Amino acid sequence: MTERRGLTYIYSCDKVCHMEEKFSFGKIKTPDLLQEAYKLRYQVYCKECHFIQESDYPLGYETDRFDEHSSHFGGFDNQQRLVGSVRLILPSCKKFPIEEHCSGLHVDPSVIPREKCAEVSRLTISKLYRRRANDGLYYEPQVDAVSGIDKGTDFTRRVRPMAFGLYREMYQESKRLKIRYWFALMERTLWLLLKIHGFVFRPIGDQVEFYGMVTPYLADLMDIERTVYQKYPQFFTYFMDGLEEDLRPKF
Repeated sequence: MTERRGLTYIYSCDKVCHMEEKFSFGKIKTPDLLQEAYKLRYQVYCKECHFIQESDYPLGYETDRFDEHSSHFGGFDNQQRLVGSVRLILPSCKKFPIEEHCSGLHVDPSVIPREKCAEVSRLTISKLYRRRANDGLYYEPQVDAVSGIDKGTDFTRRVRPMAFGLYREMYQESKRLKIRYWFALMERTLWLLLKIHGFVFRPIGDQVEFYGMVTPYLADLMDIERTVYQKYPQFFTYFMDGLEEDLRPKF
């Protein structure tokens, strides 16, 4: 583990995924890196996807009031460029975005306490590391990738690791903060990509327009841990690497 430009470099994905790109990931700790993440969000959400108006963000970066209640994570390529970011909105905020933008959510607070919840938000990947022009914000799973996973093949060779590296950082941070549940507003391509690797989010409401058409979801990290451990042991090892021993699930 090393420190560079305020980012804790936890690991290099090429050791697990055998990809040409050598990504490093970690929690963003400095204002300068946080500004880089905001600029990346502006580039993707404004310049590429046109979800936001350029005139509304004259400084060239996208940020909102939830950022101060969030833990932020970044991914760097082998040229030390920030090419991916995501935030985990913590329960210190008065309302999660999902609560503001979706009505009639199917969540029982007596079963799922809010202090154990966080929201996955603003997953952003540079177009430099999206496979094809029609991939949208993420990587769209291939048919052979889905069938390959069902057959138990080495699926980590089939997908680029950027989204999963960022999710790995959020997972480990959640374990340290005793967060068990993740809310998320996701488009179907990301939901499917996560699902076929054991990260199952269940829908808890109707589809809404929010930076594109998205569906509100909820995931139980304990269920995810059990599913990935049972079905995808290589991926389970990938997510446990670097996590403190006392925080690892015991099966």
